[in-house]
Amino acid sequence: MTRGIRWLFGVLGFTLVTGVGLAEATPQMLSEAKKEGMPAKNCQYCHSDALPKKETFKPESLNDRGQFILKDMKERNAKTGDMGKLKDYPGGKEQK
Repeated sequence: MTRGIRWLFGVLGFTLVTGVGLAEATPQMLSEAKKEGMPAKNCQYCHSDALPKKETFKPESLNDRGQFILKDMKERNAKTGDMGKLKDYPGGKEQK
């Protein structure tokens, strides 16, 4: 395991143990995006910050893809994003 992956698992483990959450997104959302065939590799697939925190999260810190998901969440009045909607994100395949 690389140092970066061990660090990420450590942060996620700490988050689960302490109850401190990550923004509105969850590690499950990243997994769901991958299952949908999206090239998501980390939180920056939708966020500007590498490890967004709930306490400091601002909708402005989402990139265009994250804003797209946030808009869909608001339209559906949902608490989590539908990662299947990423297939509808505008742009060519390189933008998915």
